[in-house]
Amino acid sequence: MTLRITLDETKCQPGQLLNASVLWAFDSPPSKLTLELSWHTTGKGAEDSETVFTQNWTPDSNTGEKSFSIQLPRGPISVRGNLISIDWQLECTSQRPKETCTMPFVLSHMKKRVQLTPIA
Repeated sequence: MTLRITLDETKCQPGQLLNASVLWAFDSPPSKLTLELSWHTTGKGAEDSETVFTQNWTPDSNTGEKSFSIQLPRGPISVRGNLISIDWQLECTSQRPKETCTMPFVLSHMKKRVQLTPIA
């Protein structure tokens, strides 16, 4: 069984198109595939997350590839800090057979994760 996501680039700017492909190879056609674009926080305090794009489809073949172009939102941008981090990901899930693939990427005006410096 194989489920894989490929991205044209993994360092993206807010508002740009994210071009992605999902490739699958199973013993039989999957019952449903779901692609989700989301962000989540980690660190101190309550964790937060939001899914900003969802696409479902039912493949008619046990192997295949589907391409997507998704307009990225303006934020929140990717940050890494001592107290909080914000990370973006594209995730594809197969219901049957049960399989998940996650592809992280950076969303930032500078095309790199913003590093928060500790307060002295």
